[in-house]
Amino acid sequence: MPPPSRIDPDSAANEFATAADPTPRLRTTERAVWTVLAGGSLDEAATEAGLPPAALAATADLYRQAGRQTLIRHNGSCAWWQVYIEFTDWHTAEQTAAEHLMPALERAEEGGLTAWWFMRKHPCWRLRVLPRPDDGGAATSHLAATLDALTHRGVIRRWRPGTYEPETAAFGGDEAMTHAHTLFAADSRAVLGLTGRPVALGRRELSVLLCGILMRAAGLEWYEQGDVWHRVALERPLPADVPTDRLRHMAGDLRQLLLADTTPDGPIFATAGSMPSAAPWGDAFRQAGRHLRDAADSGTLGRGLRDILSYHVIFHNNRLGLPARTQSVLAHAARIAILGTPTDPVTHSTTAPSPTNGKRHRDPPGPGAAPVARFPLILQARRHCPDLPTRIAEVRHYAHTCQETSDPEERVDRACSAWNLAALVAADCGMPDFAADLCKHQFRILRSAWPVTGPIAIAALQPLVNLARLTARAGDPGGAYRAFADINRAVHHGGDARVHHLTVNFDDFTTPQDRSQVDGWLHVLLREDGTRALAATGSWTEAATHAARYDDAVHRLREGRQTRILAETADGHTESALALIDTSSVTEPWEHAVAACLRTHAGQGTPVAATLATVMEALGPTDRDTVLFRLRLGLAALDVTQAAQGPEVGRLCDHLLTNATHSEDAFAAREVLRHATCRTHASADQAARLTELIRRAGLGHGTIPSPLTEQLTAATRTAGAVLATTLGAPPQAD
Repeated sequence: MPPPSRIDPDSAANEFATAADPTPRLRTTERAVWTVLAGGSLDEAATEAGLPPAALAATADLYRQAGRQTLIRHNGSCAWWQVYIEFTDWHTAEQTAAEHLMPALERAEEGGLTAWWFMRKHPCWRLRVLPRPDDGGAATSHLAATLDALTHRGVIRRWRPGTYEPETAAFGGDEAMTHAHTLFAADSRAVLGLTGRPVALGRRELSVLLCGILMRAAGLEWYEQGDVWHRVALERPLPADVPTDRLRHMAGDLRQLLLADTTPDGPIFATAGSMPSAAPWGDAFRQAGRHLRDAADSGTLGRGLRDILSYHVIFHNNRLGLPARTQSVLAHAARIAILGTPTDPVTHSTTAPSPTNGKRHRDPPGPGAAPVARFPLILQARRHCPDLPTRIAEVRHYAHTCQETSDPEERVDRACSAWNLAALVAADCGMPDFAADLCKHQFRILRSAWPVTGPIAIAALQPLVNLARLTARAGDPGGAYRAFADINRAVHHGGDARVHHLTVNFDDFTTPQDRSQVDGWLHVLLREDGTRALAATGSWTEAATHAARYDDAVHRLREGRQTRILAETADGHTESALALIDTSSVTEPWEHAVAACLRTHAGQGTPVAATLATVMEALGPTDRDTVLFRLRLGLAALDVTQAAQGPEVGRLCDHLLTNATHSEDAFAAREVLRHATCRTHASADQAARLTELIRRAGLGHGTIPSPLTEQLTAATRTAGAVLATTLGAPPQAD
């Protein structure tokens, strides 16, 4: 289907309006639109309706958007009913609500009640209920009678009705508010469920875990999550009697929670996990985060994503019953766990900055500080991300061509390329469970052919590496590093490796004399992926020590030297860091640009204009394979200079936005739109075109349309059969 952004909807509408008899024409067009929306062929529907395919594509998109907005308006028009409930004893209010109020609400749900949720605001709880539009007042009358009875029995002191005014603007608009209400309802039910069914974690730890799920599902990277906690801290000032040492101690514990594996089949929420009963609770936060990410990518949020998430954290903590002091300590400790100890801790209430108000907050240099989150920066080709149908067509191409060659290694290579790309597409679309299943299925086919040698041995390791990368995507870079190290150890010494909840025994993987190709491949993997995983944990010293073992170009600005410079800077050894930069072997323009960024970060005092000029020289003409690296280099320059204005910043942002727009690469589009400075410099047209690239690629969408899913699974099935036949492996069940 041609992208709707390239069609003028007005011209399409005018074409329909010129028909001699508009009513039959409209019915014909609508039937064609229904066919397209149901997954039918665009070309066939257009031919049958006598319309150009491009015009029908634009009309179908308009029809879909109009229907969606109508549903949102209808949902928003439903009247929530608010009740102020004053319990006899504030301290036992939750137990009272769980024992007496929740059963009544659940009975009402069997009748005319659609949803309910609550907030605590002393001396009352505010209960919001949503009757069905056709209820006729039965549900609210029943609830009122229940509250009267509870008052008469002395369970509650009094109650009164009120008017609920949703904070629609604060939560990002009508659609975002609808999804927020869905989360509020699930959260309220789960909180009251704690009274009779406690979970393995305390409430403070549970809050951090759930909020982490929300942020990761919303697509936030590690340091962006730190910024959300910073915004919560701004709204919850730290009491003067809380020592910084206590926060640092808490931060170490919270870091483990923030990096915990919260996938549905992981060690926490799986049936045999530590908190299986809380899995639906985690799912509710996961779905809410995905909806916010979708809205952010489509440009429909009326407020910054991180601002909205900070509100969700505060509202959740209120429902969970955490006192303001506890909320403050948690927010500050979580901020420290991610961004390090601030030089000026927030001790007074301040309005959290909007991404569009021009204010910026400089985080102090330190391990994992946000300005260097993109390092190490090495010029490497990266896979281009076109629209989703094109990516799946590439998977199908590999699956088709693996059948055409008679060379066994070539057949395995092409078949595995189909599987690897399919898993990558699923992960990029926000479907980590589907991606993990693909990796595990591929690995089972390859595992049954062990022992293996040469390229086939490397192919056998690739799905395990992809599983480790999924661990990193889930917010656990330390877990990913441990998986990489475990694979390397097991390949060389045998025994078990633990990768993304999968235990693999390597005793029969290969033989030492057949390991040379695998050794070289693992060396590169540990230098690149291993170093980046450790860097993402914020431990630059550990990352530098690791990189030094695998970086063969010790004097070049590669992984080893960059991480060592950042480790010296983080430890306050500015002179040592600058000496390492000055003695580096720098020959290429991109190396000069990286050196300029590292000097600025180390505090040499280089003028911002000079740093940005050096970076601009390195960006030059951009080819498709390196567009993502050059964009990240430019964004890193904006980060380390911490500049919010000035002509140099404008020129750099314009260059990055233009390149991303012309690249037709959804990865590039996502990269620049996630950067606050670039986003504020983007024109409406640029923002719309970049958002459209992301939408067409399905990045973070949480689903893949059924016809494309069928094509993807059919391709992997074909590739799997070729792989099994070539390796002489027994067939694997789907």
